[in-house]
Amino acid sequence: MRSIDYLKRDFPADAFEGTAEYYSRYRIPYPQVLIGDLIKRTGSGGDGKLLDIVSGPGRLTIPLAPFFSCVIANDRDAEMVAVGKSEAEKQGFSNIEWVIGRAEELEIEPNSVDLITIGEALHRLDQSLILDLVKQWLKPGAYIAIPGLYNIWRGNEIWHKKVAEIIDKWTGYHENVYQWEYRDYELFLKDKGFLNCGSHSFEFPNHASIDSIIGYLYSTSRCSKKALGANTEEFETEIKAELMKINKSGMFYENVRCGYDLGRKPF
Repeated sequence: MRSIDYLKRDFPADAFEGTAEYYSRYRIPYPQVLIGDLIKRTGSGGDGKLLDIVSGPGRLTIPLAPFFSCVIANDRDAEMVAVGKSEAEKQGFSNIEWVIGRAEELEIEPNSVDLITIGEALHRLDQSLILDLVKQWLKPGAYIAIPGLYNIWRGNEIWHKKVAEIIDKWTGYHENVYQWEYRDYELFLKDKGFLNCGSHSFEFPNHASIDSIIGYLYSTSRCSKKALGANTEEFETEIKAELMKINKSGMFYENVRCGYDLGRKPF
């Protein structure tokens, strides 16, 4: 059996400083096919409780909220929580409790949660510890889901590769592979004693504009305005110029890959 290489990272608390509005507006939403499949496989709905760990501005929290009577959304970034709370209120959700703080320090009653989600964020946590805590918090027979979508700079289209080239130029490093589709989270879940572990993948078409591409990049810790600093304006100018060379219409097709890893706590 392969050895388990858990990360134990102290991810900077300010890594996403200034990104919340971009995150909420420009990150591609999780598609209904993924949400629906997750709800069906876990049997969620009715009076259950959802815990969304590292919720950001609620990209998973809000679309899953209608299927639960009680929802807890946790993130250590107060700006993310504020944007998520505002969006949830706009959509009329009153069943979400927003909690600011480190996920590893949450106080959740053991055996009380019906579904725990960690979307595109397990790499930012003490993985071994958080999975142990998840197993404590879940009800017997309940599920953990680890969803994710691809990153623009790892796409296969010509324009994806050009964007990745420009990012490498201005950020000065090649990204470590901390991405949902390249991590063996199914193996992590099995190692922690979860059952019925499996990975479920989907694809869907999307058309991106130059503004939405740049907005997405500003939503990331790698290409945030804070990370780019004084290079922000030149970075944006080059992205726009190079993308217009590829397609003068300013619109770009992509096939978005997404999915989730699932595990069940033993009864």
